Amino acid sequence: MTNISVIAKPYAKAAFEFANEHNLLRQWSKLLKTFSELIKDSSVAEIISNPIMSQIEIINAFKKQLDESFLNFLTLIAENKKLSIMPEIANQFESIKNIHNNIKVADVTLAYATNKNILDGLKASLERRFCCTIDMHINIDPAIVGGVVVKVGDTVIDSSVSGHLDKLKSILLS
Repeated sequence: MTNISVIAKPYAKAAFEFANEHNLLRQWSKLLKTFSELIKDSSVAEIISNPIMSQIEIINAFKKQLDESFLNFLTLIAENKKLSIMPEIANQFESIKNIHNNIKVADVTLAYATNKNILDGLKASLERRFCCTIDMHINIDPAIVGGVVVKVGDTVIDSSVSGHLDKLKSILLS
């Protein structure tokens, strides 16, 4: 884990435990995602890193829009001057939530867009293979020529035309 990951983990774990205990997982997931996107904005990142305005003052600007528990969470992060790691906190929160709900993320790369029936069939097949719910993230990359490349955790399933050609090339050259 990188240094940011190590710092973000206790915040993400505490956020998850609170949200899970109070049946707020969906709401907190959305709030963390939204706030992380806001923090990623270059103008907001500049304000956060500006020593003239404290991170607490920045959080107080959102006081009326946020519920008390999430505001308290953000205030804790701001007091520790860690608002810049919100995107990592949100990522780790989602990872913990996915583990809790037996969900795995599958990065699926296709050469071109395909219809929903094929994607649904692929998802069902992956769910059977990995014995869990699959959250598919679709990427289009014409470089794979055809077929599909699926990454679930540390497992890579390369059924692409370019992957098969690379294997054939290495066999012929050896």
